[in-house]
Amino acid sequence: MDFRQHIFKAHNIPLPPPESTADDTEQLTPLKWSGYFESQQAIAVGDTTFNVYSSGLSNTGPIFVLHHGAGHSGLTFGLVARHIVTGSASNCTVVAPDARDHGSTTGANQHHLSLERLVDDFVGIIQTMFPNNTRDLVLVGHSMGGAVVAHAAASKRLGNVTGLILIDIVEGSAMDSLSSIPAFINARPKSFTSVKSAIKWHIESGAIQNTESAQLSVPTLVVPAAKYDGSPSWTWRTQLLPTEEYWHGWYSGLSKTFVSAPTAKLLVLAGTDRLDKELLIAQMQGKFQLELLPAAGHTIQEDLPNRVGDAIVSFWRRNQRVNIPIRRPDPHLS
Repeated sequence: MDFRQHIFKAHNIPLPPPESTADDTEQLTPLKWSGYFESQQAIAVGDTTFNVYSSGLSNTGPIFVLHHGAGHSGLTFGLVARHIVTGSASNCTVVAPDARDHGSTTGANQHHLSLERLVDDFVGIIQTMFPNNTRDLVLVGHSMGGAVVAHAAASKRLGNVTGLILIDIVEGSAMDSLSSIPAFINARPKSFTSVKSAIKWHIESGAIQNTESAQLSVPTLVVPAAKYDGSPSWTWRTQLLPTEEYWHGWYSGLSKTFVSAPTAKLLVLAGTDRLDKELLIAQMQGKFQLELLPAAGHTIQEDLPNRVGDAIVSFWRRNQRVNIPIRRPDPHLS
């Protein structure tokens, strides 16, 4: 088995078909964020101005905060967010920030992606947007973002954390794959001739199986970079190889942090083979809920957004805080 086949199998992503199933027509046209979120804000935290997508900011229900993985952006959750706010949790708030050095976020020290810095950023965004929050707070993270939200929940710096949801990230498999990630990154195209060609590559490679989600999220993953001959070119917004020094820190100890977090927990995976020993034991002991979506690849939230959205809302409903009114004795009956 060659490396290309191995890396796609390892991430449970199907190989692309022999011939292209996408063309440069409407299915490759970039989609605007405004079709999936109600607002786009600039939230200043420390040395960084974070780009944050949100919906339902004036609502009074639960707050779902969604943190993307390395190399992605907040729009990886675009279809999930739309499904949640237009469904049975219409009174909720959904927030999806771009992490530092990702998407449209700007500021100093953008390449400092240590876990501690990312957690500080995440907590700071929530505290800035929802000071003195009294509503249910559900933290959701994909891949690297899962490590961020797990440590944020475990730190107890945020009040009313009702739930913690990790999407396709397990410490064991993540640590095992670290040595092969540089080769995988180097195997990707270094540049694209257009945003449409970047969308096309993600669809045909199977990196994203949902065409609509690719049209929405991929444009935020690339930036203009003119070639020497002056012809147009687009390259990756986030250069992942320079962040290698932080990879081990993202995932080391994640299983223990997740299991011990003082809140209800849900792990969404594409296959049970990704559970490590500590999670297997904890799962058998009922310490977290496991949701399997084997039809998806690594970006489960993009491949099956409605399924992920339903899982998030159902999980919150099972674990929401219930305010039971105090029954005072009737003085006329005493």
